[in-house]
Amino acid sequence: MLMFQSTVENLKAENVNLKTGTQHYLPASGPTSSTSQPSGLASLLGPSLRQPMSMSLTKSFSLSLNDCKDPGQRLTKTDWPCLDSLIAKTFKDYLSQVDPTASLGLTSDSLHMYQFTQGRLRVIGGDKPQGSPYQCLGNGPARIFVTLKGLREKCVDSLVFETLIPKPMMLHYISLLMKHRRLVLSGPSGTGKTYLAQRLAHYLLQRSRTDSTEAGHEPGLLGRSPAITFNMHRQSQKELQLYLSDLANQIDRECGGELPLVVIIDDISDSAAITELVNGALTCKYHKCPYIIGTTNQPVKMSSNHGLHLSFRMVMFSNNVEPANGFLLRYLHRKAVEAYQDQEQDLARHQELLQVLDWIPQLWYHLHAFLEKHSTSDFLIGPCFFLSCPVSVAEFRQWFIDLWNHSIIPYLQEGAKDGIKVHGHKSVWEDPVEWVRGTLPWPNAQQDQSRLFHLPPPSIGPLSEEKKPPKDTPPPSTLESDPLMAMLLKLQESANCIESPEREGSLDPTLQATL
Repeated sequence: MLMFQSTVENLKAENVNLKTGTQHYLPASGPTSSTSQPSGLASLLGPSLRQPMSMSLTKSFSLSLNDCKDPGQRLTKTDWPCLDSLIAKTFKDYLSQVDPTASLGLTSDSLHMYQFTQGRLRVIGGDKPQGSPYQCLGNGPARIFVTLKGLREKCVDSLVFETLIPKPMMLHYISLLMKHRRLVLSGPSGTGKTYLAQRLAHYLLQRSRTDSTEAGHEPGLLGRSPAITFNMHRQSQKELQLYLSDLANQIDRECGGELPLVVIIDDISDSAAITELVNGALTCKYHKCPYIIGTTNQPVKMSSNHGLHLSFRMVMFSNNVEPANGFLLRYLHRKAVEAYQDQEQDLARHQELLQVLDWIPQLWYHLHAFLEKHSTSDFLIGPCFFLSCPVSVAEFRQWFIDLWNHSIIPYLQEGAKDGIKVHGHKSVWEDPVEWVRGTLPWPNAQQDQSRLFHLPPPSIGPLSEEKKPPKDTPPPSTLESDPLMAMLLKLQESANCIESPEREGSLDPTLQATL
């Protein structure tokens, strides 16, 4: 009995950890590793396609048993359906913190199975394992690993959970790829296009292997390698054309070489040229061609002579709509949940942290609106600026001041200068620091207001050509001191006049005498 009481105390002190996809887990006794330090969405959310994203809970399973006077007796009598419902409730509580607007479309029905430390598996709604839940938990620190529904269940819930992209949108992207095999993701920099392209490529590869296994084929006989990525900022169109032509020849000859399942063409500057190049090079058997996923920061224009509408489908990303506009809030909330899974925070400090984290998306929207007024479409700001946000109010204060002064202000300055060059003064200038200073979310923020740099209006630049004086016009002082030069200029002016009857008598008397 003493051993069991020790187990219950461990359960109260430690948190249950949930993982998506394959059976990975985070130790309940140690802190969660951070997945949000590098810059850029792809590197922030995972340096490789195989790195899973963790989901950790702020409430452990044992906390669900605290209503009972004798938790040990309650756990001993808990049956499998009851444990299923407790885990579902814990997952629901987690979702309410990470996704408060319920935009992801995940529910407790997204849960597929869970596994105990000792290796016992329980498929929710399936056959009951041998023994009781208490026997499966054992005497040591308890860990329960939860898996969401994925490819084998013909679902995308685990992919949605990992990427934080709403389920209806993810289903739409996959449907376009499966039907048309060629997709272009278009939108501002920093909205997650490259990361989504990588995750879709990984999904297609896993789906191909799963379908092959179900059909009774060996995965090694697929002749498919992982995704190949071309970055058009570093590589030329000629290199891409040569690669695709060689790929088409391999497909036509059916030589059996290892072919990529997906080709990612990242950072496209000229969508029309690239899509025409792909359409021209891959004229071989369409169903054997690799999937093509392109990303571009430039707006894609559809026209009757544009090859894009013939074989490519386009997905537009915008900071104003999902998945970009809701991603930042979900990402920061999940980061906070994971960071404090092993700590008990008092309610006041927790509210302070949430107030700070919820302020970041508001700041992002304000800066986005500023750039729309005073800059061009090339200078929109994406969520990646803020993904390195610390989840401690004390650390957040200095982090934000440095970010504002050394990253955001220089970026806004360049954007405003670009807007002046292209559009001139489109609207009345408003220094964004005024809004920031008036809404700083951390306690005693007044003392930090003066540390935030101003954003002065951009200079108009040199005088326009029509306002400049003639290059050969000397300064006024020269004209006054040199009568001969003044007379010569008057002669030049008279020669340039249009001779007409009305103007014959309009010349200066001094000038007429000179002539």
